[in-house]
Formats: sequence, C-alpha cells, structure tokens
Amino acid sequence: MDISLVVFQGPSASGKTTLQAVLGLSRIVTWTSRAPRDGETDGVDYHFTERETLEQMMNEGKMLETSEYRGHLYGTSLASIEDTAGGAGLRSIVLDPSGARVAKALLGDRALMLGVSAARSECEARLLARGSDAQQIAARLAGYDEEIAALESCDLVIRSGEGALERASEIVLALRPILGIK
Repeated sequence: MDISLVVFQGPSASGKTTLQAVLGLSRIVTWTSRAPRDGETDGVDYHFTERETLEQMMNEGKMLETSEYRGHLYGTSLASIEDTAGGAGLRSIVLDPSGARVAKALLGDRALMLGVSAARSECEARLLARGSDAQQIAARLAGYDEEIAALESCDLVIRSGEGALERASEIVLALRPILGIK
C-alpha cells in the first residue's frame, strides 16, 4: 500500500480525533483564528493566527477547506496536503466532507478515507459531557445527516457509537501493520 494520508471524517463528536490519536500517526496541523487555550502550543495543536491572515489565505486559494465555529475560522492549508503528496511521510488529518473530497482528488489512492459513525444521540451525549450547551450542540450537529451520508465515499466506515469506541479503537489499531506503522 502506498498511502501517504489517512483522512478521518464523520459528524461532530463521533470519535474522529480519538481514533486519530489511537492510530498514532503524525497529524497535519490545521489553522485557527482563535487564541490558544492553556496548554496549547502554536504549530503543535494548531497554527494560531489572526482572522485576517486566514481570510487572506482563503482569498489567495491557499486553503483546502475552512469553516467557522463560534466566531473563529478553522481550516487546512493546501500546502500541508501538497507536502504530504510530495512525500512528507504517512500522516493523518480530520476533515469535513468537502475537504476530504479535495484531499482524495489531490492524492487519489494515496489517501485512505476512514469514516467514523455514531448515532446522533451518542454525539449529543459526548458534546454534553464536554460541557457544550444546547445551542452549541445544535450548531455542531446541524450537518449530521450530510456528514453521515458523506461516509458512503469512505474506504472504511467504523462505528464508534453506543459504547463501541473501544471496539473502534481496536479496529484502528489493526490498521497499523497494514499501513506499515510499528
């Protein structure tokens, strides 16, 4: 297998980031216009920058995908995907469906698309456990049905809901030798 990027996609709070961490690959660091939280490091957790800088990057076509959440921009630079295509080593990223489509178009079979599925009620419960209020949950899950429908284009869909996150982690760990990860 000549895979250079593992893309996780699925609804908010479905377990994408958890499973990405279980896989243990270097992850592509994305961008945000929000300020760092305690313990976050620029270039490790996110590339922290001003909103105007991200807007300029968007206008110049330098962003693969962007979204706005709670008044802040988040996104993935096209350069980070191109670096991966250029042989920067096996990496992983969490993308929304539109970003996943672009990454797949750029990388073809070198992108392994992993969908992560969980019931809406499970996602709601996880968001509640993280301290989100009803309005925040509604905003994060507004695109739930579209996110689930987009999983059809994934190479593999892993169910992580209804207490199945541990099993989903085992499945992701089983992928490590296939991907050449020790």
